[in-house]
Amino acid sequence: MIWEKTVLYGIQGTLVIKKEQLTHLKNCKSELAITKEEFEDSKSSIKKPGLSSTTWQGSLADSFKNVRNDMKSAYNDICGKQLNEVFKKLNERIASLNDEIHSLGQDISSLKKKIEKLEKEEKEARR
Repeated sequence: MIWEKTVLYGIQGTLVIKKEQLTHLKNCKSELAITKEEFEDSKSSIKKPGLSSTTWQGSLADSFKNVRNDMKSAYNDICGKQLNEVFKKLNERIASLNDEIHSLGQDISSLKKKIEKLEKEEKEARR
């Protein structure tokens, strides 16, 4: 019975850690969503300042436009592919942790029942 209780305490400790990890991941996901939104909102700043005949012209303006186009492509890649991949992995890890937490909860419940049964048998054996 001592062994079962030791295992129970270990599993309970693991459960606490997994719940903390889950909370941390959910917070990270929320913060990342806010940051993504801010990042997407700042995309329009790539177009500033506007180019006209009274500002830049010629090869410098063309080079500047090329830099802007590269920045726009990078923005699209980050907002589209990269951040979506991060969210996908976060969601997968959150689902995995939820499964682990559920499984640990079942293990704890089973162990508690086993310990109760062993304690009952021990009391009956003392009589």
